[in-house]
Amino acid sequence: MGKYVVLKCTSCGRESEIAWGKEFYVSSRGEEKIYGYPEPVSEEAKTRGISGFWVDKVCKSCGEVIRESRYIEDPTDEYAEAWVNFPKVDIIEECTSCHSKDILTLYEVIVGEEAKIPCSRCREGKMEIKKVVND
Repeated sequence: MGKYVVLKCTSCGRESEIAWGKEFYVSSRGEEKIYGYPEPVSEEAKTRGISGFWVDKVCKSCGEVIRESRYIEDPTDEYAEAWVNFPKVDIIEECTSCHSKDILTLYEVIVGEEAKIPCSRCREGKMEIKKVVND
């Protein structure tokens, strides 16, 4: 039951998605996959349980979206239990592309910081909010 924002470049039209609190599970192959809400997306997801949450950040210097995987201690198929155990400590503190420490969370983007994010593709435009979704 996360939230995400779709950003769109004012110049080239490129779109980026920034998620916060999107549940994932770890598949039998060791891959992080969307868990689903309000129901798990598959029987494997339900069996394996919510393993953690994706928290995206965006770099104000280069516009790169950085995904942080925050694992909970014990996977569970109960949403409330998973959210109670949501890891609140930031893991990523700098951009993985340009190494800037000037990175924004989804909530900073929503309150007006998006106008300061450059497009990571064309470098000419700025990103603006196209839509905000509670998932």
